[in-house]
Amino acid sequence: MPLSFLCRIVTTSVSRTLLAALLSVLLVAGACERAWAQATRPGVQRPKPLLPPKPPVLPRDSLKASVRKRASPIVLPLAQGPPTALRQPRAARLRALREQRAFQYVEIEENRESPSVWSLFWSKLWEWLGGLFSGPTYETKGRYVIYGLFGAALLYVVLRLLKLDLTTVLGRRARTLPFPYEAMPENIHAVDFGRALADAEVAGNYRLAVRLGYLLVLRRLTEQGLIQWQPDKTNYEYVREVAGTRWAADFTVLTRQFEYVWYGEVALTATAYPALRETREHFLSLLTRAAA
Repeated sequence: MPLSFLCRIVTTSVSRTLLAALLSVLLVAGACERAWAQATRPGVQRPKPLLPPKPPVLPRDSLKASVRKRASPIVLPLAQGPPTALRQPRAARLRALREQRAFQYVEIEENRESPSVWSLFWSKLWEWLGGLFSGPTYETKGRYVIYGLFGAALLYVVLRLLKLDLTTVLGRRARTLPFPYEAMPENIHAVDFGRALADAEVAGNYRLAVRLGYLLVLRRLTEQGLIQWQPDKTNYEYVREVAGTRWAADFTVLTRQFEYVWYGEVALTATAYPALRETREHFLSLLTRAAA
């Protein structure tokens, strides 16, 4: 398939995505503009806020009779028979109860400390939000805040559904590295690392050279029985397998260097790479002398 045809397909798909996102933004902006025009149009009556129903108006005579009836005292009937004698506690018993700690009530003084700045901020914020979404302020400002939030949420959902990168829409391109990602075979024992390392260094692809060098270290450790290499293992698992041996400290340093360069997408220069290569070659030479 010609390269120009592929470029035309990619350009067409990106243009369609941008066009769909632009149409969504225009629809949201049009809806907000129509709502604002209807609210500010002269002669248009705004909906009045809902008020509780007014109580029924009673006649004046009925109201006076009701007040007079409520003001009249209520006379309770007297009990028939001799009055009940009230039992008074003894003075000594009453004094003993008052001296007990459980019956000595202490008034707690209110904490009159001034509130902190943080509590004042939250109280003012909630007060402002409560006033914005209730009362007459809602008719002038609150509803448009809701419209704006709804439009922003709708735009975000549309962009997520279209899987559109916001950095490209805003004119900012993602950072690209001059290093191609090359997938390695699952069996590291079938790779000619010497030739692959030389090709990467000649091409100036030092990031790939660091990855190839780390895989070479894993193969040497596997050959000497220090680790059990598997394609689905993590680097941390290899570090745990080497822990407790004389190679643990140096191998941990090599692992950190590899993860920093490869997964951190660091653009190595020709002056920074020799130090990493020297560290790797020193470790490999120690493994070779130990196996001899």
